[in-house]
Amino acid sequence: MITLTPMAQLNATVILRRELSPGLFEIWIRPDEGIPDFLPGQYVALGLPESHEGGEKEKLVKRAYSIASSPERKDALEFYIAEVTEGQLSPRLVRLTEGDRIFVQRKYVGTFTLESVPAGSDLVFVATGTGIAPFVSMLRTHGTIEKYSSLTLLHGVRYSADLAYRDELLELQSKRGENFRYYATVSREGPPNWSGEHGYVQKFFTEGKVSVAPETHHLFLCGNPAMIEEVCQLLEGQGFKEHTKKQPGNIHFEKYW
Repeated sequence: MITLTPMAQLNATVILRRELSPGLFEIWIRPDEGIPDFLPGQYVALGLPESHEGGEKEKLVKRAYSIASSPERKDALEFYIAEVTEGQLSPRLVRLTEGDRIFVQRKYVGTFTLESVPAGSDLVFVATGTGIAPFVSMLRTHGTIEKYSSLTLLHGVRYSADLAYRDELLELQSKRGENFRYYATVSREGPPNWSGEHGYVQKFFTEGKVSVAPETHHLFLCGNPAMIEEVCQLLEGQGFKEHTKKQPGNIHFEKYW
């Protein structure tokens, strides 16, 4: 059996990397063998060879990242990534440039998708930070908005510069405002740089700015585990329940760390 070296396993090329704010960046990657069909909301592992002192490279360091691009896009995969300064992979991903090689796992996985949600439901997406990525993939996929009665996206970040995809989402709202709404809130910045909503993303529920009902709504939560726990507790008190394979429900979530 032939075992490929880590360098020989690099099967994709970086075609673009863009920094949004310190520690937050978007990266576009083109797999050599093309992009297979996947479901919006799924994720894939990226990897780079582990580096040691003296230049020795023994194995691939891999981490899973949600895909921000639509499965309909076949020229590149898009990712929205936060640098974890003490991490083994993300500090190296942030230094990649156009033409650099990278590993992309061939299997795309994850159950954080809309497959189990009945058509005609009302959807609310709740994200913190880079947790917005799977929702962007869903919204970019043809037919998502048309399939549901209404769709609301809530995004909470620390600083306004961290509001990735804001222009795209505001444009989508202007075009589809009858059934798509986008709300953003910032926790650590105020005027003059930011004059919008201030606080954590949970505020849209606690302050009654977004109303939901267990009979009609499905909620998807992605990002900070503390946010997910707080929103789950709040909504379970209103009759919502967690969705699992064995017990269908109307709260779906994915924790980012």
